[in-house]
Amino acid sequence: MSNERYSSLLVSCFRVGTSRLVVLRDVSTYHSRTTWEQSMKNRERFLNTMNFKPVDRLPMVEWAGWWDKTIHRWKEEGLPKDLEDAGEIREVLGLDTMRQWWIGAKKSTFPAPEEYGKGAVSDMASYVRVKEHLYPEETFDRNTVAQWAAQQKRGDMVVWITLEGFFWFPRTLFGIEAHLYAFYDRAEVMHAMNRDVLEHNLRALDSFCEVCVPDFMTFAEDMSYNHGPMISKPLFDEFMAPYYRQIVPRLKEYGIIPLVDTDGNIESMASWLTEVGVEGFLPLERQSGIDLLRLRREHPGLKMIGGYDKMVMRKGEAAMRAEFERILPVMRQGGYIPSVDHQTPPEVSLENYRIYLKLLSEYCHKAAQSSSVT
Repeated sequence: MSNERYSSLLVSCFRVGTSRLVVLRDVSTYHSRTTWEQSMKNRERFLNTMNFKPVDRLPMVEWAGWWDKTIHRWKEEGLPKDLEDAGEIREVLGLDTMRQWWIGAKKSTFPAPEEYGKGAVSDMASYVRVKEHLYPEETFDRNTVAQWAAQQKRGDMVVWITLEGFFWFPRTLFGIEAHLYAFYDRAEVMHAMNRDVLEHNLRALDSFCEVCVPDFMTFAEDMSYNHGPMISKPLFDEFMAPYYRQIVPRLKEYGIIPLVDTDGNIESMASWLTEVGVEGFLPLERQSGIDLLRLRREHPGLKMIGGYDKMVMRKGEAAMRAEFERILPVMRQGGYIPSVDHQTPPEVSLENYRIYLKLLSEYCHKAAQSSSVT
């Protein structure tokens, strides 16, 4: 599917305003940039930002895909109806080109839970029984990733992978409630799971890097909520830290930036993960109470993606601009890429999302022009 095919549709969808999304006249102008903005390609801009180096503007990314209900609404409001792929939607909306591959640890034959939140494993015997449905040898499509690698090499695409982390993965096997008890009641099973998923992740990482070395990666964890982490520091040190200390050095050997994806408030646990080599976090949910300025003061070198309060996006331009003003001081410091702090909710109209994108472009340029990075 080509982006050009949607150019005339985009004109009719986004004719209000003066942002680069809405001044399209024909196919040739769809990807136009000012000469100044063309001085950096997507990948260089992303890596420079994350490494606190100067940029022409901050990256304009949407790290999370959209809720299906959001996309359904937008299609009713003018988004091309046959758009499905999140990467293509990003590009059609004018965001920077980025692709993600989630490297899972389950085969398609893994038994579905009887109900949401329940697990297939309760003890070592049941874990042994399900292992034949875990840890697939093939974890990605080589042809697709090779195409990504070619675009990445040209500087046009940022590539990232997600690995299932050492809190996340056992939870998917035990189930939500049983997983928390398992730290105390099934310690040996927890360690067995994390040893095995570590081996799987290392093997999958090496295989992926034969085709394409990602620019950054995330460990899926979701180990925090609005009052902080779901486990204590001693439990982290016993059940998670040893495995992080084995895989993070491998990531850094490849030059991959390691981040953790965990919803909720990470401020009290940020140091736990930086101690084992993790360099940053997403999505930094505002509603959980995260304060980006405080987080940056306490962790000056932390790399961050997200942090823009999604709950203001339905309230119109003034509210959205105020939110950009709130995060602008951190945007100016480098090491931070502003993005919606999780999936854009369906209460946000396509028109309001267009306004958000216009403001995102404005503030990504403003932050670079007045950056404290030298």
